[in-house]
Amino acid sequence: MKRILAALVLALTLTTAGAHAAELKIAVIDMQKTFREYEKTKTIEIKLNQQMEVFKEYSTQLNQQYQNLRKQYESARDDSQNIALSAAERENKRQKAQQLYESLKLKEQEMNSYKESRKTQISDMYTKLRDEVVEEIRKAVHNKAVIEGYTIVFDQSGGSLDDIGFVIYAQPGLDITDDIIQDLNRGYRKNANDPAGAAASDK
Repeated sequence: MKRILAALVLALTLTTAGAHAAELKIAVIDMQKTFREYEKTKTIEIKLNQQMEVFKEYSTQLNQQYQNLRKQYESARDDSQNIALSAAERENKRQKAQQLYESLKLKEQEMNSYKESRKTQISDMYTKLRDEVVEEIRKAVHNKAVIEGYTIVFDQSGGSLDDIGFVIYAQPGLDITDDIIQDLNRGYRKNANDPAGAAASDK
């Protein structure tokens, strides 16, 4: 629905552009490129990958514990059926196998629960950080539009239902993508070198 409304706004703008040329100042931006080349996005990706490695390492540990329990269970189970052992020994092995089986199931539940919770955690982290980046880009575009007097800024990376971009063509001078990327990265580097500034921007 948002894309349809955007297309209608664009059509209306282009239709009336001739009559209001003096009033309108249009710019376009490639939001996908901006998001991709913003240095904060790359930092976020590194942090998420590091977090995923931590989760993967612990998941590997849990799996190793599971495999060890499984071997112990299978050994005790086989011994409980070994006719070379006395009835009392086989019963002891059977009870041990039962205990190990219960431990095995608990470990399996722990593994599955851990994987699901961490998958959700990573997804939530990505969504939160992505939303922060998108909001920073929107603010940068808004500030530039206000300063330079742009009436409308279109996202030329946005596609319609048939995957064709709404902005089919725009003069190079209308594209503010590189300017926005430079502004964002300049501000990001400044905050990175100025902890006080970074802390203030996070509030």
